[in-house]
Amino acid sequence: MGSRYRAPVGSFIAQFGWNLLVVAGGIAVFALPFVTVFALRHRREVRDKRPHINQFMEFFLVSRESNALVFCWALAEALVWWVIPEFLLVLIVFMKVRHKVSLLTYDLAGTIVGTIIALTWRLPDELLLRVPYVYPRMLTQTDEWYRKMGTLALVNQPFSGVPYKVFLAHAPTMGFWSALVFIGFAVVVRLSRYVIGYSVAVALFPIVHPFVYRNYVRLLIGAVVIFTLLLMRVSAIYS
Repeated sequence: MGSRYRAPVGSFIAQFGWNLLVVAGGIAVFALPFVTVFALRHRREVRDKRPHINQFMEFFLVSRESNALVFCWALAEALVWWVIPEFLLVLIVFMKVRHKVSLLTYDLAGTIVGTIIALTWRLPDELLLRVPYVYPRMLTQTDEWYRKMGTLALVNQPFSGVPYKVFLAHAPTMGFWSALVFIGFAVVVRLSRYVIGYSVAVALFPIVHPFVYRNYVRLLIGAVVIFTLLLMRVSAIYS
């Protein structure tokens, strides 16, 4: 009986390890240029003060490079990036960062620019399906929602597990004013998810805060693990 359960457990651990590598590795590669520019621009302060990793992260998150990272993250997620912006923004709730609203503004700006590019470019299905965690069933399901609901199909995006980029790539052909309405509605839908994510983070704050207060490495690892498990759940549904 032991061997009967050992195989599924071993398979799950292997899958989790691979997905964790994809998520954590992707985040590291994406963030590295922005962190590197910040470190080089402040190399004298870094050399003299030798800040702890938590202090370094706090300094980074109030920098121009942080704003650029959030903007590019949201823009890329509308096209080919597979980690949602909320991953970063919800983390910031638990951090000692003052300009949280400013970061949200850059996130929305990135989402709008990414939406415009995606609606203009129309990523072909053969390229879309090469993006991690995008599956054929997501494409057919999105087409079905658009057939039944038109632009209102976007309300299904936040909690369906289907990436925003799929809704953009498969959006119906639109004129200028229809595209403006679509973009406005998309921003509202995205904001609703931010509000819900932020509310959940605030509710968890009293419980989580003692464990992660100024221990951002622990917070980041926990968030990556949770996000990886959620992606695996979505993959199980649509693959």
